[in-house]
Amino acid sequence: MPKAVEDALAANRFPLWLAQVVEETKPKAQAIAQHEAWKQFSAATISEEKHHALLSGFWPLIERFPQFLALNLLKCSYGSSSGLNAARGWLIKNLRIEQRHAEWYRDWAEYSGISRSTLYEGQRPAALTAITDWCWHICESGSLAEGMAATNFAIEGVTGDWSAMVWESEDYRLMFNEADRKKAMKWIQVHAAYDDVHPVEALSIIHQLLGDDPQKEEVKKIKRAIEKSYDLYLLALDAGMEMTAYMKAA
Repeated sequence: MPKAVEDALAANRFPLWLAQVVEETKPKAQAIAQHEAWKQFSAATISEEKHHALLSGFWPLIERFPQFLALNLLKCSYGSSSGLNAARGWLIKNLRIEQRHAEWYRDWAEYSGISRSTLYEGQRPAALTAITDWCWHICESGSLAEGMAATNFAIEGVTGDWSAMVWESEDYRLMFNEADRKKAMKWIQVHAAYDDVHPVEALSIIHQLLGDDPQKEEVKKIKRAIEKSYDLYLLALDAGMEMTAYMKAA
């Protein structure tokens, strides 16, 4: 869990119901952040096949992330409530940022040896793309609070955890030529810092949307949305690590 979230929970910045949801889903987040894939990334022992499979496999999630924000933005009628106003401004601000993140991720993949045609058009098993399909579904059909919980809290929060570990690894950094290293590591660098605060902001908006004492069913929906994102994130990681052949372009 990002340090900023831990600090916010310790300072009682969120109501009990939201703090409990975060704590109860924490083990699933830890399973992702401590996954064998990131340990091998950090130790620079990841095979080229698995390295490419994971970077290619998560591309649809990265590429479509601005669209998830846009789907949630469609639910924000300005002036309807302070929570919707806050969500609207936050989502608009971050749409352009997420586009830049997609470009930096593309650079990471390219400097890792993945051609753009393979990144854009490569075949991916369903286990690697299910997380993208889920995020689209919940941001299109779920409530605004559910969509933000599934993506801006769950996905971004746990991504900040593992990217910090990889960013701190000198061994992983040395996998890239010195001339390419800065561009190759930009996405990791940004997420190691950016995603520390982002999930706290998302939780704050979810709090504004649902209040201090929402209906039990609303709380269950938020928890399920977070857990589903974590479950499918873990499924994608496991699938990438099990791949034995390089993902060929379509």
